Amino acid sequence: MIIDSHCHLDYEPLINDINKVLLNAKNNNISHLLTIGTGLDSSKKVFDIVEKYENIYGSIGIHPNSTTNHLADINELLSIKKKSKKIIAFGETGLDYFYKRSEKKDQLYSFEKHIELAISEKVPVIIHTRDADEDTLSIIKKYHLKSKFLIHCFTGGLEFAKKLLELGCLISFSGIITFKKSSDLRNVVKYVPIEKMLIETDSPYLSPDPFRGKSNEPANVKIVAETVASIKQITFEEVASSTTKNFKNFFLNG
Repeated sequence: MIIDSHCHLDYEPLINDINKVLLNAKNNNISHLLTIGTGLDSSKKVFDIVEKYENIYGSIGIHPNSTTNHLADINELLSIKKKSKKIIAFGETGLDYFYKRSEKKDQLYSFEKHIELAISEKVPVIIHTRDADEDTLSIIKKYHLKSKFLIHCFTGGLEFAKKLLELGCLISFSGIITFKKSSDLRNVVKYVPIEKMLIETDSPYLSPDPFRGKSNEPANVKIVAETVASIKQITFEEVASSTTKNFKNFFLNG
């Protein structure tokens, strides 16, 4: 049994044939999925999906790259959360200084607002961080005793990972760890304790080898699990069991 801790089922092409996507996941022993909202409309679709499908949970948020034009939408997320117990986190939120699609001050404001909503609703925060290590750490340090944080699709360096672990964060790895040029990232996978790790697809993006260039789907989280097992020299069953337990403890309080 495996859980895909981060996918975007409301995105094309997944949403266009969601029943087939879910059947493929089931046939690969993926028991549950966490689908992630990246804007207000996206988060409303996440709500519809989780209400329809028993084995899907949701998280709602405004992606950092969209914050400047959508700051007012953050306050509307709370009403969505209150309508469903299957909305189990806020995010993805965080900081992205690579694309510069939103003002830094707006990203920082949005990040803290998401955290405050998560604290008020007693759920974790799912973080996207790119080229923003220092500011990400600074904000987590401010709130880490009040909330729980998951760094999704980790692509940072080992020192960044160590500091996140010291603050109690969970770290999630995607199909990027299968890429030939990701040797540094595989070293991070080797270092991070399995008890502090989740696995994800970030589908429809980031298809693992050998499917690079094609649309990704939750079934491929099995490949991520296999790769983690190979890197850490443990069994596939250990990865599946541990990451599933971690997911349930982190999001569902066991």
